[in-house]
Amino acid sequence: MKKYFIITFFAILSVIFFSADVISSYQNNYILSNNYLTTGISKENGYITFFKSNEANQSLFTNHKILISGVEFQKNVIETSEDSISFIYDQNDFKVVNTYTLQGQNLLLSTMITSKTETKKRIQMNEIIDYSDTFPFFIKSKVLNNYVLVLQQDYGSFGYFPADDQTFQRVIANDEMTTSISFFTLEPQGLLEFTRVITIGESVSEIEKRYYDKFGIDYKTIEKNIILSNEKSAEGMRVVLEDRLGTIQDVQLVDDKGKAEFYLPYGEDYENFQLKVDFGNLKSESVSLLGAEGLFVEVGENYFYYKPFLTNKEEDGVTINFRMAVPARSTVEVYDSDNEAKVLEIQNEFPLEYHYIELSDLQPDSFYEYVINVEDTYTLNEVKTEKRAFKTKPLDENINTFRFIVYGDTQIYDERHAYVVKRIVEDSDLNAAFILKPGDHTEEGTSENSWSKFFESAYPLSSQIPYYMVLGNHERNSILYYRAFELPSGGGDYSKRWYSFDYGNSHFVILDSNILESSNLYEKQMEWLEEDLKNNNDKKFIFVAFHHPFWTTATEYGSMEENLPEGHFNTKNWLPIFKKYGVDVVINGHIHAYERYFKDGIMFITSGGGGAKLNTNHGADPLPWHVKHVLGKLHYLIFDVYEDSIKVTVKAVARVDNPLFPNQYTSIDEVIDEFYIYKK
Repeated sequence: MKKYFIITFFAILSVIFFSADVISSYQNNYILSNNYLTTGISKENGYITFFKSNEANQSLFTNHKILISGVEFQKNVIETSEDSISFIYDQNDFKVVNTYTLQGQNLLLSTMITSKTETKKRIQMNEIIDYSDTFPFFIKSKVLNNYVLVLQQDYGSFGYFPADDQTFQRVIANDEMTTSISFFTLEPQGLLEFTRVITIGESVSEIEKRYYDKFGIDYKTIEKNIILSNEKSAEGMRVVLEDRLGTIQDVQLVDDKGKAEFYLPYGEDYENFQLKVDFGNLKSESVSLLGAEGLFVEVGENYFYYKPFLTNKEEDGVTINFRMAVPARSTVEVYDSDNEAKVLEIQNEFPLEYHYIELSDLQPDSFYEYVINVEDTYTLNEVKTEKRAFKTKPLDENINTFRFIVYGDTQIYDERHAYVVKRIVEDSDLNAAFILKPGDHTEEGTSENSWSKFFESAYPLSSQIPYYMVLGNHERNSILYYRAFELPSGGGDYSKRWYSFDYGNSHFVILDSNILESSNLYEKQMEWLEEDLKNNNDKKFIFVAFHHPFWTTATEYGSMEENLPEGHFNTKNWLPIFKKYGVDVVINGHIHAYERYFKDGIMFITSGGGGAKLNTNHGADPLPWHVKHVLGKLHYLIFDVYEDSIKVTVKAVARVDNPLFPNQYTSIDEVIDEFYIYKK
């Protein structure tokens, strides 16, 4: 998923593209842009790859395709004019011309289909707009009784409707994508043209007003004052309109006069409709749409609900993730660690609850410091961090050796998690390239409070060393996991359920071992895994991380499939792929102990000692490829990766003598395992 506010890149595009309608090229996209919006269109297939308002460098949707009678056409010829770009597809029965034209806040999509046959044909046109990588607040697939699409994000809204008619024949909208379906009869050698509009706005209500104006639908305007308890301006707050059942029907943002205006068609019954502020943790009591003069919102002090957390280490920067208790604007200042000069300032112009700020255009292999300033957008207090340091990634060809750290399950015992973090900070001098954490980060992944405590515990480390996260079973595949931080783009939910990345001479693959074999996602992940490993076989070492290990001696809750040689279904399906493509190391969590196995030239390492309740019962007979297990000790792993070998050091930092009193532990400093892995 694209990052929120990449201001340096955005500023460059502003100078080049935004003064007028312009077509240019950037990486794998053609860029079509004007003063209002920017869209990228794939050079490979002629479909939209991003669509954004120029006020925020965040795509409102991430992918798009057009199918005609089930055929996805590939581009052939490209034509451009001052404000449009066309892709010509010429295949067996049809000639298709797709044209994208900018008109102010609108992108017009025109599809011309010409029959090349002498027979009448009934054809079906499907258009898929994929917003599955984003987090829509509200989706609506009908306005009045007409099929259209309007969608509200934190950073803007878009609408999708026909250019000449009030409705599509059908729209299917869910959490993943929308598909417009239209049927046509194409005469022999005949031509059909179908034009639709994608338009941007701040709110769904603004998009609907544009729709009413376009098609001559009469409406009335209802205005409400939004008043904050501290008398500050409510500009930018999200106000929702609910029907008598409490279902959201509309969304508007407060304007610079402190008012929220809703545009409501005549002929509807709004007697029992209610309005309320619903903006992150800022929520108000509901008031009558027709009766109340205004809305009153109680506002407290702001603070980091999720403390800053680094992810996605790159040669030119990192991503800073944090969540505020009260939505607000923020600024990140970046300083050169050597001379303390400010080298970068990124301003977030939207009041947001979740912030993902990509630091870019920095130098490789360099130390920087950063400060986050959260302004008093709606509160009477500002929030500011102390200076924290990070180091950018060197160029891969310049990495002779690197270190990364692994620690597993943390779950409910946040004090113990904080202690493990403290020991890593003290013992490693923060010289690790990154942290890899193999799942079960919280006790209950659907609990916001549980996540808040996780970020509090991790902060001394996560504010300075980027993390790469793995889904555990305790995350429950909750949206809170995906909203918490940006990760490399891969596959599955929000394109980060599984993913991969490179560092130096090594390739790292992150999988989700929670997916059931019967799920349609299981095969997708398997296909992605094989393709990923096939395309990265030039790397010296391959690491794979997922939550559930193939084998264990644990019998904490009775006998397990993992006590047997054949393991569970992932063992059956994944192990042959690991062997085929030369995987060197597999890293797991889930078992709250330290275990190691060596089979088929692969080292399997389980680390579940990051703070969770530790195992006491490992009564299964060790399998022939079992090497070692250690119980009752909080620990972490240090991986030192060299040109032809990997040194693994397992450090125990505390001993838990009585499992009935898990928060009582004795500090220790003990190497409980140490070994080398050599390239086969």
